[in-house]
Amino acid sequence: MECFFVAVENGADAIYVGLKDFSARASACNFSIDDVRKAIAYARKMSVRVYVAINTLIKTDELEKVVEYLIALDELRPDALIIQDLGLLFLIQSQFPQFTLHASTQMTIHNLAGVKQMERMGFKRVVLSRELSVDEIKNIALNSNMEIEVFVHGALCYSYSGLCFFSSVMGGRSGNRGRCAQPCRMYYKSPQGEGGYLFSMKDLRTLTHVNRLMAAGIHSFKIEGRMKSAEYVAAATHVYRQAIDGTLEDMDNAIHLMNTVFSRETTYSYLFEETYQQGKKNSNNKYAPRPENAPFLSHPSQGGAVVKSPKFVQDIERFSNNKQVKASDAINPFYPANIGAYAGEVTKQGKGCITVRADAEIGVRDLLQFFENGAKEPALLPVRNIRVNGKRVFGIKAGDIAMIDTERQYQPGVGARLYLLSSQKIKEYFAPKVPKKSEASRMPVDLEIKIMPDGIDIKGTARYFSFPMNFSVKLEKSIHRTTEREQVKECFSRLGETSFELKDIHTEISDELFVPLSVLNEIRREYFRIFYEEWHKDRDRRCESIKKWVKGEWIEFTHPVHRDVSAGGIRLSLKVDKPDYLNHIPLETVHKIYIVLTEETIGDLLALQSHNQTSFNKRGLSALLYTCGENNENISPSNGRDKIVFSLPAIMRDTGIGCMTYGYCKKAVQELLSQGFRQFHISNPGAIELFEDAEVQLYADYPFYCLNPLSAIKLRELGFCRYTLSPEDDKENLEKLFSPHAELIIYQDTPLFTSETCIWANMKRECPGKNWCGFSQMTLENEYGDRFTAINEDCRTVVIGQKPFSLIQYIPKLIDGGQRDFRVDLCYKDYTPEMVQDIFSKIQTMSKVNNSVMGNFERGLL
Repeated sequence: MECFFVAVENGADAIYVGLKDFSARASACNFSIDDVRKAIAYARKMSVRVYVAINTLIKTDELEKVVEYLIALDELRPDALIIQDLGLLFLIQSQFPQFTLHASTQMTIHNLAGVKQMERMGFKRVVLSRELSVDEIKNIALNSNMEIEVFVHGALCYSYSGLCFFSSVMGGRSGNRGRCAQPCRMYYKSPQGEGGYLFSMKDLRTLTHVNRLMAAGIHSFKIEGRMKSAEYVAAATHVYRQAIDGTLEDMDNAIHLMNTVFSRETTYSYLFEETYQQGKKNSNNKYAPRPENAPFLSHPSQGGAVVKSPKFVQDIERFSNNKQVKASDAINPFYPANIGAYAGEVTKQGKGCITVRADAEIGVRDLLQFFENGAKEPALLPVRNIRVNGKRVFGIKAGDIAMIDTERQYQPGVGARLYLLSSQKIKEYFAPKVPKKSEASRMPVDLEIKIMPDGIDIKGTARYFSFPMNFSVKLEKSIHRTTEREQVKECFSRLGETSFELKDIHTEISDELFVPLSVLNEIRREYFRIFYEEWHKDRDRRCESIKKWVKGEWIEFTHPVHRDVSAGGIRLSLKVDKPDYLNHIPLETVHKIYIVLTEETIGDLLALQSHNQTSFNKRGLSALLYTCGENNENISPSNGRDKIVFSLPAIMRDTGIGCMTYGYCKKAVQELLSQGFRQFHISNPGAIELFEDAEVQLYADYPFYCLNPLSAIKLRELGFCRYTLSPEDDKENLEKLFSPHAELIIYQDTPLFTSETCIWANMKRECPGKNWCGFSQMTLENEYGDRFTAINEDCRTVVIGQKPFSLIQYIPKLIDGGQRDFRVDLCYKDYTPEMVQDIFSKIQTMSKVNNSVMGNFERGLL
């Protein structure tokens, strides 16, 4: 709990704490319920709020444990819960409506419509996606009633939070369940040998722009501090508190302080578009290490890995000064971990020592590091002895020249840069002041006491529980002494080591009676002993009652319903981002066709509107209504229309380029509605608003994660007629979710990363703008030989595995388990007619697709 106490001490207004389970940082030293109890008690004394994070996806068998946590938290009354899971939302709103809720950044809320939808769903605050600009945030804050929280400092994920499957699909450790293995911090290379830490984002630091962020109407600044040291939490909280309050006097010193406690290279991320061209200046670290022989090239060779337009090379200089649309300095490809603060340079080597010119304070017991040529990892240099002019000193300042003893056979060479990784002085300054004895939060109790001649009645009420009790005792009037209400209150306030505290007391005393203090004390002790026992029994009864309610909802959810399936025993749907694929598929076997709205398909659609046409043309959509009939004359255009479901992108920003903006998609939806289409497939809460007044059928894609039946019930409550089971789920949990309303993906190139950070622009260190960018895709390989493809999806980088995800060979077992509705996704990859036909041939024979993976289906989802 050290980090908690230093955050309070250094000026935090509120602190998020994660539990031992269901926290988005499962590897952190999270809080037990007793820890939370103590944290809340301490925070309330300091007027600091405590928010509890239950912000992971929850599997079906975990619902009972979640109920137990919620029962305990209900007694502790945290200021809010931050959540991601829709089933948890349904559970809380049904059984624990008193909780205040915050929407986690894992819900990928990234536009105004999404924020308004969160408000309609009962959230008080939303933590926005970290990819938004300050202008987008300002627009959201000005046009919504929600509290807006924004990350201002700390580690950044390469992918949109909530849309990362890399760790899960490749190793079974789901980032959506707090177990990310950080594949974005790994080394990747192209087949030509070029490489680096190509997905390793720099850390976010906005300290120099705090005033601008405050002016944007942000309610809460969030510092990412879990799995960090106490001095990191203390220092970051301290300097941002000063910046907010206007008392930060030395910005350079504050930046050095933060670099010392922990720092990768830093960036303003996506917040300030005008900083995209500032290059290293934007990194806040002018002395960041750049190994001369780093196996990373600023210009990846073509070699088939990067596709360029013919005019790209000749136009690059002409357009390089244009306003960039993508940050090109958000990645540090050279080193993915803590660099530290630049501390000086080696000027001379000696036997067992080096001479350094200090650029910052260096003291005995500090820890330095330097980057040796050819080494992937830096070398550490503990500072044990410092000598200036032959005399031992405890520390040196910037500008000093000193000798530092070394115990390494290989010393840093002349010119090597030293980085301060740990400062004893800073550790001592920010040493946690943990209270020797931490009091625990207690349950408030209201008492009603009646003192009568023949006895004393007591009724205590703690939240939902009330317990009356009568104590038979003969009392008489006293001539000289009577019992006063204040005496009774003072007596019953002494609740000692019990779990309760007196909140309010109402006392009635008849006929000036006198009650000896010893009698009152004995009655108080006995009453609260029994009260605790009965309260605990009632707590257990309530817990079991809610668990029974969950099981009842589950049973109702799984109640069999008539299925309209084909003679083959399954109902197969298809999702495509290139409608030409439909020409190579036996469409008479396909139940629904999900057409992804891409730049090409939307462009065709809007062109039709201007030409007053009624069907798609240009073969981009292959005259879509008639394509169904081309391959099977039994399918009429009207039946084809019933088959078609338009799939909206998961990310629709309020501003931006291409067809992915919310306004552009809204225009496309309105055109589709005018043409009579009524079926839509969506992946984010922000898309729901597009259909507020329309009579449509909505289908939920897998980013509306459904890992438990309560999530499915919540989706139905939100108006969805169908939902998609998560491709990262495992067999045991999936079998509990099979339903006539569920669709199971049996083939897919799962998007492992969906990112606003263009891998090509960051390798080139510049973005020429969309119109002059020739980047299409490139192949990458990790240290284990696994291959991936990074694809330019309308200026967004999507990474897929070389091997597709496939469960086709398990179809018979899935049918036996009760599932009948399946889906094939042909997206992202360029499929040839032969590849498409082979996939459908495998479905016919229910055999394994060559060189495919099954994700977590057999090994289990952690």
